[in-house]
Amino acid sequence: MGLRERKKQATRRALQDAAVRLTLERGLEKVTVEEIAAEADVSTRTFFNYFATKEEALLGDVPGTPDEEARREFVVGGPTGDFVEDLITVLITSLVSTDDLATRREHMRLRKQLMEREPQLVRGVLARFHNVETELAAAIAERTGASPEDDHPLLVAAAAMAVMRHTMRRLHFSETEETADVRAKIQAAFRHLGEAYGPYASTD
Repeated sequence: MGLRERKKQATRRALQDAAVRLTLERGLEKVTVEEIAAEADVSTRTFFNYFATKEEALLGDVPGTPDEEARREFVVGGPTGDFVEDLITVLITSLVSTDDLATRREHMRLRKQLMEREPQLVRGVLARFHNVETELAAAIAERTGASPEDDHPLLVAAAAMAVMRHTMRRLHFSETEETADVRAKIQAAFRHLGEAYGPYASTD
């Protein structure tokens, strides 16, 4: 990644952090875009180069779209060859894949607080989940050879995103939680689904 791109990412992150910090201190209705920009030491114009609204800045990048490299590997049958385990790997990249896991945990923890204090933000989060679900269904269709409009990839992606939402609610984003803990929670959720719906697998 070049210097220009790193600077852009740093500015984006500073704006997101400022938006979260001010909103947790004052409440969503009492924070303006101008104040967020000033807190991040940039102009209001710069803010709008990155985000259309203060709500968009608050939502951050979670859930993120599947990591492109992880997606490509999944589509061709990797990384393990086990469909569910490979699907979990893709889901994890939308949650905790980062070079700085401690920072990522803190961002997730603060945004969990935001959702609890400012429930009006939930609609935006659900819209992001829908976008990720659509991309995930397309990847599943590619891997299985199904049409993107078939029920199978659409239902599997919908179930996977339900598991992801459930997992995010269950996580504490504490220093003791590692990527392996996230994987274990997702595995457990899929296992519960299998136990609940397993009897229908052999029926038409």
